[in-house]
Amino acid sequence: MSTYRAWARLNFDGKREWGDIFPDGKVPIQSIATQHAKLEGIKDIESVFTVDWNTLADWQQQAVLEKLSKQSGAPKETVQKEILRVGLPLRRKHIQSCGTKQAEFFL
Repeated sequence: MSTYRAWARLNFDGKREWGDIFPDGKVPIQSIATQHAKLEGIKDIESVFTVDWNTLADWQQQAVLEKLSKQSGAPKETVQKEILRVGLPLRRKHIQSCGTKQAEFFL
């Protein structure tokens, strides 16, 4: 069982994209409810989960910052400020399933 309050499990494409940062395929998320977001470089609105940034290990945070900095060309500090401001989206298309330990979710 996961130690996370809520998590998403990466699918094959998600593991290819994020497996180096989440080697067990589980990503801590804030809620199992998705949100709609307009992501930079993507034409259509995406369905996303918000990663629980504060639950990530320091090495995972640094790896995410490095990856997104390389992709966007923005300094890691700028990427981190944006993550802290709006959250880190995880595209629904990279997820196989999700789960939660919140019993009250079913009430």
